[in-house]
Amino acid sequence: MADGPSGLLRAFLATDVYTEKGRLRSDDLLVRERVGSELGAAAAAIRDLISNWRADRVPPSTREQPFPPAAAMEPIRRAERLVKSIEDVSVAVRGLPLLNQDKVWDRVRHVGLDELMQFDWTLVGEAVAIAADARSAVVLDALDNAALEARLHTIREVMGDRRRYIEIS
Repeated sequence: MADGPSGLLRAFLATDVYTEKGRLRSDDLLVRERVGSELGAAAAAIRDLISNWRADRVPPSTREQPFPPAAAMEPIRRAERLVKSIEDVSVAVRGLPLLNQDKVWDRVRHVGLDELMQFDWTLVGEAVAIAADARSAVVLDALDNAALEARLHTIREVMGDRRRYIEIS
């Protein structure tokens, strides 16, 4: 394994990333897929927490109380908004522009590869952390929505920075 950011990213993704001249585009897609996969796992874990919460804490409807108590439903509403945000970010990551095969692509491939790897490293790292946090929550109200939203915000910012970098490189 090579030293430096390239070696770390290869180890993190468990593949040979950014090493061959013709693989930059496929490696770019691999990073997107890993980010999307981790975000999908996070959304699935949160949906499981919602399902368990409904089964354990939301009483069935009765004639006297046809709607569940607001206190029991509020964590579900927050979690559903979080899942929507996670899914939106996942779609946005998978829709990032590809590197074109022109002078810009050649410049990024030869000069700006370290910067591009830092963007990708951050995207993958934040997505993995979101998935780990979602999986580690035992019950729905133990989920740290603010921390997860902050990580999603970081991913959105890095996506914007990455997009601008590719456009001006």
